[in-house]
Amino acid sequence: MSTKIAIVGAGITGLSTAVCLQDILPEVEVTILADKFHEETTSAVAAGLFRPDHISASDPADVPRWIESSAKRYWSLYRSRDAHLAGIFQISGYVFSNDDPDLPAAKQYRDFVPNYRQLSGRELDDAGGPWRYGCYHSTVLVEPLIHMRYLRREFEKRGGCIQRLTVEDLSVLHGQFGAVVNCSGLGARRLVGDDSMAPVRGQLLRVRAPWLKEFYMGENTTYVYPNSESVVLGGTRESGEWDVTPSKAVSDSIMARCSKMIPAIQDAEIISASVGLRPWRPTVRLETEILQLEGDKTLPVIHNYGHAGNGISLSWGCGVHAATLAQEVLLSSGSVVH
Repeated sequence: MSTKIAIVGAGITGLSTAVCLQDILPEVEVTILADKFHEETTSAVAAGLFRPDHISASDPADVPRWIESSAKRYWSLYRSRDAHLAGIFQISGYVFSNDDPDLPAAKQYRDFVPNYRQLSGRELDDAGGPWRYGCYHSTVLVEPLIHMRYLRREFEKRGGCIQRLTVEDLSVLHGQFGAVVNCSGLGARRLVGDDSMAPVRGQLLRVRAPWLKEFYMGENTTYVYPNSESVVLGGTRESGEWDVTPSKAVSDSIMARCSKMIPAIQDAEIISASVGLRPWRPTVRLETEILQLEGDKTLPVIHNYGHAGNGISLSWGCGVHAATLAQEVLLSSGSVVH
């Protein structure tokens, strides 16, 4: 079996997985195959706050491991000399809700963010309140475009190869690569016939509001997340919608909801409106499949997709898991040794 591995997809998940593979299997040649990069990817639209939630996996025990691994990676980068280059900084802020106590409870991730506390009293009157539930915590914000460029530089510096290529059938990669990691996101619906994949449309605005230093999150996917050069206002969750053209009516709704939380936002200059399609699946798919090809040929495929709106929050943890599965495949074939 070849000691070359292909990764299909160059969003945040594909790039993270590529670097994880180089960490775990430094002797293996890794190639990224993708038809979209950087600004062209769904990852580029993401707001970037590390706040994983509503994650399901076939093995529930995997979820906290993915979250912990990603959290350790991001906090380590934040405390390193590469923090600025990687587009990672610390930010603190508020999460509010009237109908969903689990939203501020943050059960899936609060052990991995500092300064977590429940809000009470007058604090619940802020940001468009009164609210019934709320919390305050610090976390990291990962600016997607900056971080993807950082990962690509790291990948290429270690000898990784990148090809702009539309992969329509994984079987054509047999003979060129000993294993394939499928990080195609929503494209998995076509690539591997996964009809459980569905888009969840998200629209957001970027505005100039340099006075804002904390994040705010309310109900109905309403949030205000400061980035280094803009403030991201969101958002929407429209299941089954494929249209990536920004809607003025939706933009007006986002501005109205965010302005109710932070009144000064209503006068902020709008820089852009963007739409991304979250790659939703009932559970994240992270597993090994052995494709049976013509004759007795086989192709090991490690699937790593279906992260919905948690792509940035899970990218490193799932990348480590996928790389470990690839290592197991190559070890079992004798292509690599301990």
